[in-house]
Amino acid sequence: MVTGIRILTAAAGLAAAISLAQQATTGPQTTGGQSTQNGQQGTPQQPAARVQRGAEGSRVFLGLGVAPDVEAAKRGAPIFASNCAFCHGPTARGAEGPSLLTSDAVLADDHGEKLVPFLHQGRPSKGMPAFTQLEDSQLRDVTEFLHLQVDNYANRGAYQVANILVGDPAKGKAYFDSKCASCHSVSGDLAHVGTKFKPLDLQRRWISPERNSPGRAMMAAVTTSTGVVSGTLTKLDDFHVTILDAAGNPRDFQRIPPIQVELKDPLAFHMTMIPTLKDDDIHNVTAYLEKQK
Repeated sequence: MVTGIRILTAAAGLAAAISLAQQATTGPQTTGGQSTQNGQQGTPQQPAARVQRGAEGSRVFLGLGVAPDVEAAKRGAPIFASNCAFCHGPTARGAEGPSLLTSDAVLADDHGEKLVPFLHQGRPSKGMPAFTQLEDSQLRDVTEFLHLQVDNYANRGAYQVANILVGDPAKGKAYFDSKCASCHSVSGDLAHVGTKFKPLDLQRRWISPERNSPGRAMMAAVTTSTGVVSGTLTKLDDFHVTILDAAGNPRDFQRIPPIQVELKDPLAFHMTMIPTLKDDDIHNVTAYLEKQK
């Protein structure tokens, strides 16, 4: 994969590149059946065709390499959500850990030939675990999910989001009452949530809440020979645990006896919920929350 073009480091440059690529691939524009180039006759392109050709033109122009396998990316999405989203965010744009959209390891890979061995080994020295519990096929699906996120971001001006309010609000309320009401309330923390976010953002946020909001950070209690130190988790690997204590001071501990670490994740339910969600659940709950004006 070509990595010389740094596709995500300059928004203005990226927008210009996408515009040029789309102009180069969509062909002469037409109005009322008349071509605007050289006066030749033509027929207007359908919007979907223009979007597809524009996206392909952007791919070639930006040197993104081969297109990701969309079906494999769909299979990889829940695997990424349950194993990686805590560190890298639900769309790999960064959270506790860095964004993967500009990762050299991701950009140098096509269909998992480099990323799969890397994910099996991990980088324990930098806090990234080895995913030895996942099969090669699962890891390949995760790599396709990552490539699709890069693709979507690079081509964000070339795709259109369809109306996602297709669910049943009544069924969404039933799901919310049975699964979510023990922690959330549409008259409390989610009051008027339908006026605060566009439907697509609302759907993303209720499925995978952002870690950088108050009360959502991963917490850790570290038991030492002299007592227990609690705080916000900032790093955890096989050898070290680092937290910010109540005063905001970093505290680093080597994970050797008698050190014990107990984690508390405010978003633990969301992490376990994501793989169980059905499309109807997602659509119904989104439709219900959107009505909370």
